[in-house]
Amino acid sequence: GVRRLVEHNLDLAQHLGAAVDAAPDLERLAEVQLNIVPFRYNPGGLSDEQLNALNEELLIRLHESGIAAPSYTTLDGRYCLRAAIVNYRTTSADLPVLVGAVREIGASLPRP
Repeated sequence: GVRRLVEHNLDLAQHLGAAVDAAPDLERLAEVQLNIVPFRYNPGGLSDEQLNALNEELLIRLHESGIAAPSYTTLDGRYCLRAAIVNYRTTSADLPVLVGAVREIGASLPRP
């Protein structure tokens, strides 16, 4: 029922947070609370202002790809992708697809 769906989404968010933590070019910007995972692409060597611009463009390209449609937020002046796991069709197999797409698109973008 609903309780099982909520618990499933909370578990998926924890797994996504762990996948972000494991990727050398991704940075989680807050603890995973409930079903939300705020993170950004961060290849290193860029200012927060440059990372903000890079991640804003990354999100546009991610949406255009149709792979995933996270929203965004700003935490302490840092623009980040905001993955909120709410769809009952989301599975653990979707998480590496999202992480891979963010890393691939991020790596393909020109540095600001």
